[in-house]
Amino acid sequence: MYGKQSITPHDYQSLGEALALSAPSCGYPYVALDISRITAVQLMSVGSECGTCLRIETSPSNYIEDGATVGIPGVAMATHFEATTTDFPQLPTTSVALQKDYAINRRLLQRRSSTDGDEVRYIYVLAVDTGGRGLDMAQVSFTALFGQSMSPMDASWFPVDDKYCDDIWRNSTKKQLESPTSMRDIPVFSGRSQAPPGLGPVDSADKAQPTSSASTVQVSLATAVAIFFTTLCF
Repeated sequence: MYGKQSITPHDYQSLGEALALSAPSCGYPYVALDISRITAVQLMSVGSECGTCLRIETSPSNYIEDGATVGIPGVAMATHFEATTTDFPQLPTTSVALQKDYAINRRLLQRRSSTDGDEVRYIYVLAVDTGGRGLDMAQVSFTALFGQSMSPMDASWFPVDDKYCDDIWRNSTKKQLESPTSMRDIPVFSGRSQAPPGLGPVDSADKAQPTSSASTVQVSLATAVAIFFTTLCF
């Protein structure tokens, strides 16, 4: 769950009703998530890393100020996502809190420099799916971080405390799919980098720790919840 390379946007919100009838690799029903703030991760271990809160950092120089005004359609589209969503059948309220029990690579964190890092822009997203190279991050969050969603951008990512992603777990009904967080409301921060040194492309980064038995139980529960929701929809 550590990496440093190009990441890409993923337009979850254009999938329409398919989101109500399916679930990502981790099994969490999309209605339980703020789909504007989720990501797919290359080589993610479904058995131990689902529900990991990731901090995504990038250089301020990667941000395009007022991108919509200079003719970047990805920005204009992202700012109007809330008007392009689909009506969904009513689903029962659920309480999904099947997060974590992944093993953070302590060796990497211990190598962190004692001095402050470079200034960065950063956001927090929830890992809920497996994807292609690097990250496939929700397009709304991608656009909020970079000011555009037309091309891959360089970023670093690493796991952080779950508290930073608490508000991504909506634990609610269809309303969250109909009214996801708009780009203007995505929390984007500026500050010193906290990325551990030595990060690189996913296939050369430090490997995840073995799956724990507790993690396996959590994934089984998540799968059961997803099947329950799918059955109701049909």
